[in-house]
Amino acid sequence: MKHIFLVLALIFSTPAFADEPKTIYWEELLPEGELERLEELYASQGVMAFGHSGYDDPTMSAAPVQIGTFNVVNELDGKLVRIPGFVLPFEYSASGKISEFLLVPYFGACIHVPPPPPNQLVYVTAEEPKDLGQQWNAIWAIGVLRTQKHLNNLGDAAYTLEIQRWEDYDG
Repeated sequence: MKHIFLVLALIFSTPAFADEPKTIYWEELLPEGELERLEELYASQGVMAFGHSGYDDPTMSAAPVQIGTFNVVNELDGKLVRIPGFVLPFEYSASGKISEFLLVPYFGACIHVPPPPPNQLVYVTAEEPKDLGQQWNAIWAIGVLRTQKHLNNLGDAAYTLEIQRWEDYDG
């Protein structure tokens, strides 16, 4: 009888789906207090939060400037995650496949407006190039998240994701 309890204890103490990714959303990439810091930074620069600027205002700079910090949630480092977003590729192969891109939280981020803060961008790498498919559709990116920054001309990212696969976003 003692052995049955031991076996049951082992079964129920081990996660049944250890390889299942944890679904996270963009706000979970912000450390505690970071949203308030971002709001203050945006207000001090005369920019509304998360990418909307006063391009109609002649006193505003025409060049989109990324505002924010590289502050991250350290507990997410090395975790298998599933996060929704839009793909902003760096370049395509001749066959239309990509091996690195930025995952951004909303459609059009980094194109016509200042990029989101670094801790709201994820630099994604793929060991094997992947077929992009419909570039404008949202995806679920699934892979190992790292608290590793990546600097580039489209927008600096505070996180890196080693993508395993992606799926169509299902809402």
